[in-house]
Amino acid sequence: MTIAEQYARALFELVEKNPKEGPQYLKNLAHALERRGHCKLLPSVLSAYETITLAAHRAKLHRRITPAQERTRTLLQLYKKLVAAD
Repeated sequence: MTIAEQYARALFELVEKNPKEGPQYLKNLAHALERRGHCKLLPSVLSAYETITLAAHRAKLHRRITPAQERTRTLLQLYKKLVAAD
């Protein structure tokens, strides 16, 4: 894991805990990067943050399987087997 990814992971975890403070966390991150001489990492951090949020969003979508969706999936599998048997 790169330094930018570590910063992005930390920012993501902070925002997940308290979303209202997100803009303040971003300002604090910019100041911390400036203090440490890592200003060039900010675009990489934001890119990694977007990747992490997209992965989290996709994970939430995949966890939301309803019984109706599962039933439909099962019926489609059975239908495909029946059609293939002919």
